[in-house]
Amino acid sequence: MTADNKIILDLEARATVFSLLAQAFNYPDRELIASLRKGEFPAALRSAVGCFQNAASVSKEVAAIEKEYVASARTDDAVLLDLEKDYTNMFFSSKPRLVYLFESVYNEGKLLQDSTFQIARLYYDAGLRPAEHFKLPPDHIAVEFEFMSYLYFNEIKAIETNNLKNADFARKLQDDVMNNHLASFGRTLAEKVALHGKTVFYKEIGKITAFVLAKAQSR
Repeated sequence: MTADNKIILDLEARATVFSLLAQAFNYPDRELIASLRKGEFPAALRSAVGCFQNAASVSKEVAAIEKEYVASARTDDAVLLDLEKDYTNMFFSSKPRLVYLFESVYNEGKLLQDSTFQIARLYYDAGLRPAEHFKLPPDHIAVEFEFMSYLYFNEIKAIETNNLKNADFARKLQDDVMNNHLASFGRTLAEKVALHGKTVFYKEIGKITAFVLAKAQSR
């Protein structure tokens, strides 16, 4: 296996991890439930998170998700309702709010502040138009996760076409998003989800997310 092939495999795994985290922090839907029940979500997460050193340290969290949801006797509707209630309680209805999903709240104390426009500028720099690609505010954590996945895929494409300039630019944006945005507020958010989540899914996803963000800063 060539050095480039090894790099691409690592990037593919990282892209998958962040895409799965984006799905986890979006409002739960039937696609997520089906993926959990069939074992696709935990299997993909277990495989992809292996790109990080000490991945075994979160193996029990992935196993807990698998045990709780794969081939569960509960109906899809019941599982979905549990996740919807937990998500709504943590992120919307709790007073005071248990967990906020937006970077600007952590950095400036309220929505639509400098953090929002700084991350939106990175989307534009990458050639994206948030209104066309994302349905949520630019600094929603699910959007930032999806953006990281997009940047990893951009780097893969650049490597495959031997476009060193684009590969370097993709890495620069990855570093900017991770070091100046996700690493700080994302880990705080993840730790709060692990603390306040009532369902197995959100408690364990919170722990896994904190691990991923701690490891993703290094390549």
